[in-house]
Amino acid sequence: MHFLLFSNVNKDPKETVTKRLEQLILSKGHEVTVLREGDEAPGEVIADAIMKSVDALIVLGGDGTMLRASHAIGSCAVPMIGLNLGTTGFLTEVECGAMEDMLDRLIRGDYVIEERMQLTGSIRRKDQTEFTEFSALNDVVIIREGVLRLIALRIYVNDVFFDTYEADGVIISTPTGSTGYNLSAGGPIVSPKTRAIVLTPISPHSLSKKSIVFDAGDRIRIELEEKRKTQINEAIVSFDGYKNYEISVGDRVDVVASEVPLHLIRLEQRSFYEVISRKLDRPVAPPET
Repeated sequence: MHFLLFSNVNKDPKETVTKRLEQLILSKGHEVTVLREGDEAPGEVIADAIMKSVDALIVLGGDGTMLRASHAIGSCAVPMIGLNLGTTGFLTEVECGAMEDMLDRLIRGDYVIEERMQLTGSIRRKDQTEFTEFSALNDVVIIREGVLRLIALRIYVNDVFFDTYEADGVIISTPTGSTGYNLSAGGPIVSPKTRAIVLTPISPHSLSKKSIVFDAGDRIRIELEEKRKTQINEAIVSFDGYKNYEISVGDRVDVVASEVPLHLIRLEQRSFYEVISRKLDRPVAPPET
């Protein structure tokens, strides 16, 4: 097998874990390629020449590293697994102490593949001179830029006007991303097996504005609206927290479910709800006797 290691040098500054895993792979008679990246310098798309020969991608870091790795592989269907060097780790599967067992199971094929829905977001400028498209495993976030004033966002669903949110912004999240920024903003936790799109306002002006869960087949359009003639309304569109673009009044952001899922390797068939309870420090009830 050929393994690709995607290592966060900020989480493993002396490369102790990375080098140990690299040597383990070589000692078992398999190939390994190592790519290193840091939080402040997200990697670009990995060359097709590398990805074509890779059987599995092992990500060393936290959930942020997993997100950057998901973008780096582009539309490639190579499955990935996370070795947790971070903190909470909703996406990472394995702790460092279980590294060799993880490797042995990957070599034996003793695992399952879990597909995770992704989003495709596009920015269309009001003058139609620019079109930007990007994918997101967690979320597409539109948030105000600059002064402490609300922005107005007109929401359309399947080309039908839905509502206007006056808020600091909105989060358009996948089920995977529902445990991230969406959760911090008061949005619902959604099982990753669900195909849905969650829209959550960030600090809305009206207390009646709540999260909405849309079908994965719905098309969401958000337009930045002018609130006052004397106010310059500008915002930032962020894809998974690190691909950021400025937008102005009249620009629009379209979000749909991607046709390309991410393939995550799972070693254990654990209940998502058990994982949530553990990660959020909620006690798991003892088995009934």
